Amino acid sequence: MNKSPENTKAAKTSGKRNAFLAIAAAILAVFFFLPPSEGLSHEALCAIGIFFASLTMWIGVSIDWPSLISLLLIGLLPSYGFSKMLSGSFGNSTVAFLMFTFMLVYPLSRTNFVRRVTVAFITNPIASRGPWAFTAFLFAAVTVLGLFISPSVLFVAFMPFLEDICGVLGIEKGSRAGNMLMLGTAFCISLSSGMTPIGHVWPTLAMGAYASAFGSQIDQFQYMAFGIPTGIVLVAALILVFRFLMKPEGMDRIDPRKASALKGTIPPADSSEKIILATMALVVFLWIGPTLLKGVLPGFYTKVNGLTTAFPPLLGCIILFLARPAGRQILEFREASTRGVMWGAVLMTAAATIVGATLTNADLGISAWLSSVMSPLAGRLTPGLLVLFFVTWAVVETNFSSNIVTTTVVSSVVIAVLSALPAGTLSIPAAVCMVGFSAGICNMTPAGQSTINTVAIGSGWTDARSMFVWGAVFSVLAVLAISFIGYPIAAAVM
Repeated sequence: MNKSPENTKAAKTSGKRNAFLAIAAAILAVFFFLPPSEGLSHEALCAIGIFFASLTMWIGVSIDWPSLISLLLIGLLPSYGFSKMLSGSFGNSTVAFLMFTFMLVYPLSRTNFVRRVTVAFITNPIASRGPWAFTAFLFAAVTVLGLFISPSVLFVAFMPFLEDICGVLGIEKGSRAGNMLMLGTAFCISLSSGMTPIGHVWPTLAMGAYASAFGSQIDQFQYMAFGIPTGIVLVAALILVFRFLMKPEGMDRIDPRKASALKGTIPPADSSEKIILATMALVVFLWIGPTLLKGVLPGFYTKVNGLTTAFPPLLGCIILFLARPAGRQILEFREASTRGVMWGAVLMTAAATIVGATLTNADLGISAWLSSVMSPLAGRLTPGLLVLFFVTWAVVETNFSSNIVTTTVVSSVVIAVLSALPAGTLSIPAAVCMVGFSAGICNMTPAGQSTINTVAIGSGWTDARSMFVWGAVFSVLAVLAISFIGYPIAAAVM
């Protein structure tokens, strides 16, 4: 009896899952039975084994339920126990921040806000001056929207509108101009997910790893102070690459003035959308306002910062739960919690935070061991080369594996290694933030950003080869910009 394609696929998936689980179990067994040596205790070896086993499961199985195995294993370590494990994972403010932010931005994706902002960008007088001015404002629009909307949600919501734009301008599938617009849209949306922590997992995960290791938080303003300028530089560099290196044919035939026909297709904002936007503005102010007003209102800064970054989105969610314009609730808990919250990302964030904290736990001695190992290497590398090494690692890995896994692995190593080096060698919070930003440079392969890259390739507007080639070029630009523009800015503000 022949097996159906569905059964064959399920069998392969099950076989792959079991193989990776077996590898993870083997890794645990090896580290569990290794004798203490070279300054590493038996518990320290077990912690390292848990880290590599967790990484294996996250890469080969899934980021969601295997995280429960990681939490269970951490809870079995004598230095932690289950009470400390739970408080350090689900009890940390990073997990709450991520969950509340997902819920907060969900209703925005159901409005016409994305189309309205895009039309405002691409129909302004400057954008109408020529095809490249139009392209710059189109990329600027999706970048701005991506600063606070999940990249996958934004790309899927924007795709139909991008096709409408191309239709109005007479750009056809298969054309080099259409290919360029699709590539730029995908690259800019992915990039924007690293520019701010608002509704984005990888910057939040990196910042959470630092907070868990050192007990102090990197605030939203500090992250955005380097993330937004670095992103702007990269968007500008991308446009120059497309114009002078890619040189897509047919750009001279595009008349941006035709885009004005889209103005009449979007209804005006209703009361629900206005309340959502006002609430989002309040939340963003509570994230960055205290730092801006620190010198004028120190009491306000101390009070709001003491409430953690989870407080503003929690307050925002409550406002949207209570608001009922025209008798209809804006944010419904059941819908927001099932459709808006990426529970796999939340669960892995909880596990990754405590696993990373375990590696930097001074009582286990892993940091001291790394100090003895890494000091000779640090003596031969300049601080700039160390930053370049970690950024390159993060960008390369995120293009071939999960963004979340990349952030977890590289940020954990960055914290462990830099903590072991002489004080002042590099700014640890700045270096960790570079990892969160780098995870957004992920468009070379479908594995880099599965939703965006696979949808873009399958749309017919671009193809896998174009994504790989121009994604590689953009990755090189990003490594240079993050290392030599982003890091110095981050080090100055953190």
